[in-house]
Amino acid sequence: MINNLRHNWLWGITALETYALAGFFISTHSTGNFTPPPNSVLDMLDDPPFIFLLGVVGTIALVYSLWNVQHFHYKTIMTASLTFVWLLFLCGFVIHDQLRGNLLSIPSMYSFFVLIRIVLTVLLKG
Repeated sequence: MINNLRHNWLWGITALETYALAGFFISTHSTGNFTPPPNSVLDMLDDPPFIFLLGVVGTIALVYSLWNVQHFHYKTIMTASLTFVWLLFLCGFVIHDQLRGNLLSIPSMYSFFVLIRIVLTVLLKG
């Protein structure tokens, strides 16, 4: 397992970042610090089904990074689901920023860099 983690350490970091995004939404929503306007994109994305989706995708990436699963096109499914989730939240953050009149916020830039790293990892490591 340690050898697999050394080989797939970028996927492990991506899994932890996906868990951190879910934790961010859970902590800010439960403390009342994050109140998006009603009927906005982020008002929909901080609902429990989307947070559950983040947890599931993070678990898929963590399983791959620890056990290096080679069956059933697991890596393709993992990278597609990670790309989908991070692109979904990037679009949500950017639309929220544009509607508020901001150019870009820190969550938008962070999700952009995570998404670029996922794509570059797929392209460079194969």
